[in-house]
Amino acid sequence: MIKDQETDLERVTKIAAHRGGAQLWPENSRIAFRNAILLDVDFIEFDVHRTRDGVLVVHHDAVLGRTCEGTGAIADQDWSTLKTHRLHGTDGETLPTLSEVLDILTEGRPALRLEIKYRADRSRYPGLESETLAALRKRGLLGRTTVTAFDLEVLREVQALAPGQPTIHLIREQEYQVEGRQIAPYAQRARAAGVREIALRIEHIQEKDRDVCAAFGVELGVFAAHDVPSIKHAFDLGVSAFTTDRPDLALLVEKESLHPDR
Repeated sequence: MIKDQETDLERVTKIAAHRGGAQLWPENSRIAFRNAILLDVDFIEFDVHRTRDGVLVVHHDAVLGRTCEGTGAIADQDWSTLKTHRLHGTDGETLPTLSEVLDILTEGRPALRLEIKYRADRSRYPGLESETLAALRKRGLLGRTTVTAFDLEVLREVQALAPGQPTIHLIREQEYQVEGRQIAPYAQRARAAGVREIALRIEHIQEKDRDVCAAFGVELGVFAAHDVPSIKHAFDLGVSAFTTDRPDLALLVEKESLHPDR
């Protein structure tokens, strides 16, 4: 989709192609990223894990099997084994490294939205924050990247290593429900950690949540807006950004709202 100058000027709510557009192409694949950078989206979102021998790889799940050949946890296997595993739904593509993905994304206009993942037991990868930032800095991509994580301590570490780096605290669905769906404590904790944006699932957002966050100097975004109703809801609420598996639908909804008579 060719860049629309009017859309660029008026876009308040930014669009992130989740895992490169997971309902359009195999998620976190080279083909997804090569296609996604051609779309008029603001961000390409993807996930980073680390192998046992220290290679940073782009894959959502901590374990293999759902989107890639193989079994077991990424953190427990060496790259020499993992590099042979093919991604489901591709023409023989293997598991990509972070380096490969950054090489693709550096050629595109969209910014990067990188999620630092955790191991299968939800423990942190020691040092993954610094290694990820170093990879981005090496390619001159640090200024184009927003780092996200479900673990606020990960983002606190990112802020310590790169003060002022754009970061987003993703709120776990189960935790949010247990705590009574109150957004204020999350906004307060994020601000204290130097994180200026939080995001929750689109179905959990409430009408006043954006105002509550603003009172703490924190922006509010959403994730998992994968169909037309949820995408329209994100735009109507004026959230800072949303991730979507269908960036094509997001662009269509936006175009129809800007030009309803066309």
